Amino acid sequence: MTISRRDILQLMFLGGGGAALAACGGGSSSGSSSDGDNGTPRDPDDGGGTPEPIPEPQPPARELPLRAGPLSGIGPLVDSGVDGVLIPEGFSLRLVATAGRQPVPGVPLFLWHPLPDGGAVFPMADGGWVYVSNSEFLPGGVGALRFGADGELLDAYPILKNTRINCAGGATPWGTWLSCEEVEDGLVHECDPRGTPRQARSHPAMGRFKHEAAAVDMATGSVFMTEDEGDGRLYRFRSAGRVSAINGNQGLDLDNGVLQVLEVEEFENGAYMEELESARQIRRVKWVDVQSPDQPQSRVRSSIEDGTGQGAPGTRFKGGEGIWIQYWPEGEQPQVSGFEHPLRAVVFFACKGDNRVHALDVDNDLIEVVFDNEQLITAGEDKFDDVDNLVVSPMGDVVVAEDGDAMRLMVMVPNQPAKILLQVPGGGSELTGPAFTPDGGRLYFSSQRAPSGVTGILPLGRTYELTVPASFRP
Repeated sequence: MTISRRDILQLMFLGGGGAALAACGGGSSSGSSSDGDNGTPRDPDDGGGTPEPIPEPQPPARELPLRAGPLSGIGPLVDSGVDGVLIPEGFSLRLVATAGRQPVPGVPLFLWHPLPDGGAVFPMADGGWVYVSNSEFLPGGVGALRFGADGELLDAYPILKNTRINCAGGATPWGTWLSCEEVEDGLVHECDPRGTPRQARSHPAMGRFKHEAAAVDMATGSVFMTEDEGDGRLYRFRSAGRVSAINGNQGLDLDNGVLQVLEVEEFENGAYMEELESARQIRRVKWVDVQSPDQPQSRVRSSIEDGTGQGAPGTRFKGGEGIWIQYWPEGEQPQVSGFEHPLRAVVFFACKGDNRVHALDVDNDLIEVVFDNEQLITAGEDKFDDVDNLVVSPMGDVVVAEDGDAMRLMVMVPNQPAKILLQVPGGGSELTGPAFTPDGGRLYFSSQRAPSGVTGILPLGRTYELTVPASFRP
């Protein structure tokens, strides 16, 4: 068996963290006594009964008990027959929208938006679904594709207009889409996938910064958000309660709450986990309230650093990108050895500045780097080139897109080489907006600068649908 550098480091980490076990003396019964006064357990034949077993101490986990999904078993890629895109054998691909063109013939006055970026899928009551997609453009906005239960594309329409460079975002448990502006004073805009732009509203309390993506955890009343800056932070908005959302469903109050940044133990106040060995270790985290939450956070950080000569609150994460939460249902939550809570919810988020994917255990306040180029890329393959949008499938697969010329969707396999789910040839673009239907049977994504437009010359983007065979579904 080969022992990796990570294994050695983690064993060293464990060696310094063992807990001492205190011995307890038993009380007397019916005038009997123990064999001496040093707490030695009674002999079971001396009339004192069978002693209680002393529980063995649980050593701290070396890594979170994550598991691979079924897509880790995909094979080599073959030509899909659509725009030269390579996909696994048995999968199929179709083009569903092209920037500058009508996705649905006969639906007037709506052209698919340029530079499609982050997206999500929302189930509908009739068995169909809606795929929403941001436009990383000026003006930005969000477009929606409405599918029937059989997968037929029925309608296309806008749900947000006149915003700025909408990069990624996040679906809420109450059925709305949080669309994030990637500008210095960017806001989060909430949209209804079945609604109109007039229904959308912004939520300044969630902070002003280069928002990238968002993920909601109802159990803790939190929205986790990434920031696409070289000295960016991971944010948490702790909602003050629940209110009626724009779609009429009960959701979190996104206008009242506390905005915080994450600090990794030993890497506070702007410090960066430079060494991968340190970043790969499970570390404790805490949350710190931001200063001046109503101001652009990059300016606030600069003001703190210039005024005090010290770093601003929060661990530095280089170029925060996609974020998504994986949940474990009750009865299937693995215990995190040595820590209080079982694994209920893990926030995965990607950082393109160092090509790392982090896993944050929400309930135990633990973090570790779970994917990086040095450990996990398959021999002979190009390294990750700016990891970007991220999604977790209904089957538990963590899929990460690349913002670089290799243009791949990667399946992240815990502590093993990643698998390539698909690849778009040609370079000069990026893959964006990966999102699965609730049954895991279809995956939507875009090539952001593929040939498109009315003439087919302007490189403004195309959106595709990958069909996943039943053997790779839940």
